[in-house]
Amino acid sequence: MTLINAKPRTDAPTAVPAAALTTDIAWYNPESNLWVAAANGEHAGMVEFVDGHFTVRSSTGSVVAETSSIPAAQAALARHIDAPTSVPPRSFFQREPRPVYLRDSIAA
Repeated sequence: MTLINAKPRTDAPTAVPAAALTTDIAWYNPESNLWVAAANGEHAGMVEFVDGHFTVRSSTGSVVAETSSIPAAQAALARHIDAPTSVPPRSFFQREPRPVYLRDSIAA
């Protein structure tokens, strides 16, 4: 049995048209529906087409954004690389308020 890949694989980096970006990002397309970004010679993140939308992930794998087009997804990752939004870590010493439950019957 012979398998033929209908879509050509592109291992060469492609440029992203963005005027205000300070980081040069090279995009690779190792598989269909997957785009991997490299910035300054290091893994910068990826864009994956899943369930009809593009999921943008940072270099650590956390979801940065979800978009409807590949240029918007690449721009979202570029913005994240230039100015990452930091989420403050949750303190283990901070207690979450507990819900209040009724002890009596509601029908009473």
